[in-house]
Amino acid sequence: MSLGGKLKTDETTLIAGNGWPELSTGEFRQLRRIPTTFDNTSMALAIRIAANAVQNQLLTLLDADGNPPELDETQTAIYQRAAYGRAHADLLMEFATQDRRKEANNVATDDIDQQDRFLSQSSRDIRQLLGFGRASIGVI
Repeated sequence: MSLGGKLKTDETTLIAGNGWPELSTGEFRQLRRIPTTFDNTSMALAIRIAANAVQNQLLTLLDADGNPPELDETQTAIYQRAAYGRAHADLLMEFATQDRRKEANNVATDDIDQQDRFLSQSSRDIRQLLGFGRASIGVI
């Protein structure tokens, strides 16, 4: 927030990828249509945690030296959607606590099933990056 009490909607925090694609709160806000009332610091934290979770699921893609693979443009978009989707799911409960005008209330933002849908999409994206189909069976 600025000194005048207005929200800073142009604030962007870059999240270093450390070999994975870089992410940002500005891109997250734009792609996921995040309300401008939402705090940039909270978004950055959620994106960092989500990116870490996605990277942990993609460990099998690391090369012998532990470096992430070179992702093409489409794979980068899939990675970003997986991380941003997981971050959005994690933030949904916080969205409900944000002050919003009556006219701006969005039921979809507060819907608990929405969180499951975002997490499911993130999981499908991770499976796609790993080269798996939408569903598979493993030997126990």
